Amino acid sequence: MTTVLSWATLCVCLTLTAIRIPSAVRGENRLMFVLFALISADILLSIEGPYLFLDQLLGGFNLCNLLLRLMLYGTFLLMGFKVAKAFGSPGGERAIWGPLGFAVLGTTAVLTACFFFSMDTAGSTVGLNDLDPGVPLAFYAALGRFYPGYVAACLVPGIWRSVRLPGPAVLRAASATLLLSLVLLLVSQLFPLVPESNTWLRPLINYSAALASAFGLAGIWLSKTIARRTSRAVTSTKH
Repeated sequence: MTTVLSWATLCVCLTLTAIRIPSAVRGENRLMFVLFALISADILLSIEGPYLFLDQLLGGFNLCNLLLRLMLYGTFLLMGFKVAKAFGSPGGERAIWGPLGFAVLGTTAVLTACFFFSMDTAGSTVGLNDLDPGVPLAFYAALGRFYPGYVAACLVPGIWRSVRLPGPAVLRAASATLLLSLVLLLVSQLFPLVPESNTWLRPLINYSAALASAFGLAGIWLSKTIARRTSRAVTSTKH
C-alpha cells in the first residue's frame, strides 16, 4: 500500500507541476511552480528506488536522507511564506519569514546536520529504517518533523479563519484541504508514540499530508484564476 500511495502522490504532484509550466514561462506566479516542483522532488527522494539509486551515487551513507530533510525545510519555508501571504496572515508571515522564523530554520538545519554526521549512517536505507536506533537518530528524526510542524502551527490560525468565513467555494475548499494537511503535520509530531505494529500509519500520514498540501495549493491557484477571469469579464461588460 505504501508503494502505491507514494507513486500515486508523485504522479499527482508531477501533473500539477506540469500544469503550472505555461504560466511559469509567462512569468506568472513562478513561486507556485517552484513549490510544486520541490514537493515532487521531495516525494521522489522518499521512494525506495530513486532514493537508493541517488544515495549510491552520493557514497552510500544516506547523505540523500540529509539532502531530503534540507529540501523539505526549504519547501516548507516557501510554502509557509506563500500561504501566509495568500491568506492575509501577517503574524504567520512574520513567524515564518521574519527573524524568528529564519532563526528557527537555521537552528533546525544546523542541528539536523550535526546529528546526522554524529551517527554511523553507512548502508543506504530509506527513512534510515535499518540503522541502529539510538538517541542521535531519535533527535535527528524529531528535528525532521519539528520544522514542518512549526510552519504548520504558524499557518493554522489564518487558514482556519478562511475556512470559517464566507467566501468563494473553491477558496474555502482549498483552505479546508490545506488545513487538513497542516493538522496531519501536527499529528506527525506524535510518531514516536505509534506502536511498532502500526508503523504503516507514518507513511500514510506523510503522503496524505503531501497530497492535501498539493491539492490545497492548486485550489488557491484555481480560485485566483477564477477570480481574475470574473473580474475581467465584469470590466469588459461595463465597457
